[in-house]
Amino acid sequence: MEKRNLPSFSIRDGKRVFEFSAPSSWEQLQGDELRYILSVLTLYQEQTVAKCSILFRLCGIEVIKHTRTGWKCSVPCLTKNGKKKRKVLYLSEGEILSLLKNFDFIGDYTYYLPLDTCAGLYAVERLIRDVTFFDYLQLEKNYQLYLIHKDDKFLKKMGWILYRNESGESDETAIFQPYELLNVFMWYSSIKGYLAENFPHFFKPSKEGGELKQEDLMPAMQAQIRALTDGDITKQQAVYDSLCWDALSELDNKAREAEEFKARNSNNAT
Repeated sequence: MEKRNLPSFSIRDGKRVFEFSAPSSWEQLQGDELRYILSVLTLYQEQTVAKCSILFRLCGIEVIKHTRTGWKCSVPCLTKNGKKKRKVLYLSEGEILSLLKNFDFIGDYTYYLPLDTCAGLYAVERLIRDVTFFDYLQLEKNYQLYLIHKDDKFLKKMGWILYRNESGESDETAIFQPYELLNVFMWYSSIKGYLAENFPHFFKPSKEGGELKQEDLMPAMQAQIRALTDGDITKQQAVYDSLCWDALSELDNKAREAEEFKARNSNNAT
């Protein structure tokens, strides 16, 4: 991992000053840094522990021992002349917690940027604009099944859709590492947010709420297909083959028209 986040060191008014700089968003991460963070998140459920590991690794901090006031550490620093030199650094618990705030973004998938490659395969377009509606339905089904059962096999099936070979084809022999499966989950979680923003009528939250049940999945998908084919089964394959954003746009328009129709009828009734 490239040490681009090394603290700078200087002496000001007779005091040693360390200035830390590290990525503070998904967009700022380099590929090796993202892989490391994903690996850490698969190991540690506790966010503070994960952030400590990320801070120490990205900034090259090594803990020497615990002291009465905090921790004695060793850190490679960039001096004024640009040379790297390891210095002793004392960090209090408060200072560490302050530095950890830099990594608050790891708990928010909204602007997550996925790995370019996984299991030797290449990521599809960031917002799945080049994915067919059929593949979108499979992604959604397996995502919901993962939320219900917490079984990685569903993430693996999603990975086979989101990552393709050089010819753009799925490879169901590809084996994903745990951190790569986490990447799949976080990526699709962020995609769902973008889809909800772009198609607000179709993805309007249900008033009932509650947990999704497995038996609800297929009826919901079949209802989407019926809406797009207007009940004409001969159009089904064409719907499956259409790009998912085109299909979702049509579903959003139908949902908007249904809302407007309902509103007009409600007004007429009064």
